[in-house]
Amino acid sequence: MDRRDYNDVVRRVDGVGGDVCMLGMVEGFPILSVTLGKKDAPVFYVNGGTHGDEPGGVEALLVFLEGKWERWADRFRFEVIPCLNPWAFVHNSRLNAQEVDINWAFLREDVPEIEIVKRFVEGKFFAGVLDFHEDWESAGYYLYEMFRNSEPLGQAMVTQVADVCPLNENSEIEDEVAINGVIHPNMEVAKRKYGEGIPIALFQRRYTDRLVTAESPTALSLPIRVAAHLAALEVMVEAGGRS
Repeated sequence: MDRRDYNDVVRRVDGVGGDVCMLGMVEGFPILSVTLGKKDAPVFYVNGGTHGDEPGGVEALLVFLEGKWERWADRFRFEVIPCLNPWAFVHNSRLNAQEVDINWAFLREDVPEIEIVKRFVEGKFFAGVLDFHEDWESAGYYLYEMFRNSEPLGQAMVTQVADVCPLNENSEIEDEVAINGVIHPNMEVAKRKYGEGIPIALFQRRYTDRLVTAESPTALSLPIRVAAHLAALEVMVEAGGRS
């Protein structure tokens, strides 16, 4: 496929009304964050574009930044990285320019995207972390959920998603037990146990007590994938990070 235009992502981010920050440059591309909403309110960190061949999360966050967030403007604060891996986004690659899957590289010290995440979260606590991904092998939406000191939200999230997108209702997804599209991951798997994954490491290191990694089905149209991710986000935010 032709290269994607990351300049269009930058233009759209620059066009939103929030506080836009350049977190760093990687392979000539700026990695941007946007902060929006009420100061001194519960903060949600929403991430997209960890894998460059999963554009649905990037588009969902651009749509969110372009206005969907405003319904919560007086209640919550959002810190959004719409595209963590722009080189891979441009080249439609799962891996970064180093040929590293940054989603499983949190323990490394030589991966620039990981160093940016570490600096970004330093000293923060999030009411929830939601990481948007896609799965080209899945016929339906599903998610991984981790939580402590609170009630689960996963089933409520997939119930809302089901209004706009089919769910993956298999009893096993990616070698994990799944119930109606919700996986509570086995933390004894080595790469999770030892904190290699970006979002899992944030949970393990107590940057948040609620983490969801959401997977939309790549085979469906982009508008459906975007709507599905935004439906999942709505449920997490409406819960307000409450216990």
